[in-house]
Amino acid sequence: MRRTPRLALLIGLPALVAAAALGSAASAPGPAGETLTLTELERGSTFTHIRNTKAASRNANLQGDLIVFTNPLADGAGKRVGTLHASCVTTTGASDFRRSVLTCHVAMVLRGGTLTGQATTSPGVPTTNGTVTGGTGAYANARGVFVSKETERGSVDTISLVG
Repeated sequence: MRRTPRLALLIGLPALVAAAALGSAASAPGPAGETLTLTELERGSTFTHIRNTKAASRNANLQGDLIVFTNPLADGAGKRVGTLHASCVTTTGASDFRRSVLTCHVAMVLRGGTLTGQATTSPGVPTTNGTVTGGTGAYANARGVFVSKETERGSVDTISLVG
């Protein structure tokens, strides 16, 4: 099974994710104090490592390299509710990809609007914490935090909106 970095990114980026809380939130999301839980599905995802450097090994991820990916998002019932789009720049390179550090910008496109976020993560770390930086539509001016945890089914993202 191929593991993609999480956003979580947001919102891992790996977060800016199994969600009982999202049931109606995908179509009518909203208010401050709301918590969304989404699963980043691996089936249907895309992943590209753009090497801006000359690495000695295919396992390397060097400073300046980019990782870009998309993951379908599902609610707790497994119903697809959106797509996570992430772009990550490697800020600390390493010969072992899992030890590199990435700064990621994420957009979660959901039925009611888009949530955006940022996070710093390493591919070898199973949990990513990040910031919700804004949104559009029903998520206009959203603020908050997210936690993205890698699981066997895909990364689970918990998004706590505070404004």
